[in-house]
Amino acid sequence: MCMYSGHAIPVSPQFGGSVGGLLDMLDQADRSATFFVVAQHAAEQPAVVREIVARGHELASHAWTHRLVAAFSEDEFREDIRRSVATLEELSGRKVYGHRSPLFSLMPEHVWALEAMAEAGLQYDSSVFTLAWHRAGVMIPEQPFVFRLPSGREIVEFPAPARKWGPMTVRFIGGRGARLAPASLFVRHLEEREQAGLPGMLYFHTYEMGSGNLAQYVPRSIGRKRLAIRAAAWAFGVGGVRLQRLVRRLVQQFEWAPMREVIARLREEGRLPVFAPP
Repeated sequence: MCMYSGHAIPVSPQFGGSVGGLLDMLDQADRSATFFVVAQHAAEQPAVVREIVARGHELASHAWTHRLVAAFSEDEFREDIRRSVATLEELSGRKVYGHRSPLFSLMPEHVWALEAMAEAGLQYDSSVFTLAWHRAGVMIPEQPFVFRLPSGREIVEFPAPARKWGPMTVRFIGGRGARLAPASLFVRHLEEREQAGLPGMLYFHTYEMGSGNLAQYVPRSIGRKRLAIRAAAWAFGVGGVRLQRLVRRLVQQFEWAPMREVIARLREEGRLPVFAPP
């Protein structure tokens, strides 16, 4: 089950197939990646999680319930993280090092969430969108950095960077933009990151790739909000074939590695700046 708009949505039957398609694409290009998985999905379809790990990829937490950070109390978040990490580690037989909160929803007022991640033994997070923090007056780096927390603990943050495009600041990291924007914008952004010696990022949901109709999986039991949720599910399918082409192109054109490996490389090279909140 997955929470969406306050309702529990069952994992769709195409979950395993969409993940398998991406795994095949990565195999063909001899690339590896990080899969942030909602732990409830993993518990319902453990074979998918084991296949991700067996084929050489990193498994990371995307929470137990798919909720924004602001929807949790501190105690609820701490329990959610603990449960997510424990479930993924039990199913995969591997230690989980990283986490991403839904919709990059970790804001400056949620530093307590980073504390909870560090307490749970996580080594890195990727839940921050730099532009949102900059707008709030917190000038975090637009590259992976060590976040020195008020408790004295540390956790590496791998933020989603913003990019100037004319007069606008846009995040060319994936999501809706990857399905709708010209592929050349993503190629140019990654080339600029590469030239600057900085890691780039591409994120998407596997169910966004291809031409599947997600709306058909929305249960009738939801009631009055069913039409709105069906519309949102339909929107996630717009541009799916285009996204598939983009991912294939970027996977072949650039070097990719799991986040944990990228962070380890940056640490060895002394290129992880330290940031402490004011």
